[in-house]
Amino acid sequence: MVVEIALLTAKPGMADQLREGLRAARPVIARAAGYLGSVFHQGIEEPDAFLLRIEWDSLEAHNVGFRQGPLFAEWRSHFGHFLEGPPKMTHYQTTVNFTTENSSCILSK
Repeated sequence: MVVEIALLTAKPGMADQLREGLRAARPVIARAAGYLGSVFHQGIEEPDAFLLRIEWDSLEAHNVGFRQGPLFAEWRSHFGHFLEGPPKMTHYQTTVNFTTENSSCILSK
């Protein structure tokens, strides 16, 4: 699994519109092959700041299948015009997983 973290900033006065655009866009990205799930966060101290955490089954599912496919433009059309600038996006892989259920630590390769 690959985790995409994207940092977005709303244009001044457009945070509510960006948040609603992201909500409207979720069903679009959910149709993408390799999409596993997502959580979108809005800043508390900085309400114009948004963090998207999107899980993909592979880097290729995101970079090739989604970003180079027809769903990307449809997805971005819901919120792109509310962005202050381009998102800052980085991919991550899990290296350590802590759980609170049994207070264990799982190391990943």
